[in-house]
Amino acid sequence: MYRNRWLFLLVTFIPLSVWAADASDAALGKGPIHIAADALQGQNKPIQEAIYTGNVVMQQGDLVIHAAQLTIHAQAGKVEKAVATGNPVSFTMSSAQRHGYGQELSYEPGSGRIVLTGDAHLWQGKNEVTGNQVIYLLQSQQTAVTASAGQRVRSIFYPSKGSSDKP
Repeated sequence: MYRNRWLFLLVTFIPLSVWAADASDAALGKGPIHIAADALQGQNKPIQEAIYTGNVVMQQGDLVIHAAQLTIHAQAGKVEKAVATGNPVSFTMSSAQRHGYGQELSYEPGSGRIVLTGDAHLWQGKNEVTGNQVIYLLQSQQTAVTASAGQRVRSIFYPSKGSSDKP
């Protein structure tokens, strides 16, 4: 009986721990990429490329990108880069409480790098940063923002609840 209980625990908890690891990876922009659009044109030679147009929605884990057009660049059947354009193109990532938009979005699934360009905005909760280009790294949650020539980077940060405005 003791041996059966041990086997039961192994069978029950190992799959749960594997599932939990898969769920956290999916939240970090890993796992299968799902794309829905009105139309698709693709080629395998001389390069692997797919162009999706019209109401494009791309999802990987809890990362969701909305665009007018999405171009997928692949090598050996693996997505190397996704370039989305729109007026604007936007993304959300609920696990990191982030969302943003810009005129163009470049996403590299292997590195988890998102680059928003052209009137780029990125929010974490209510806090916002803006500039001409915003680079966001999914795994480390690092952000870099640059402005156009003659412009400045802008940020708005709200105090957390329980903070006092007194010095």
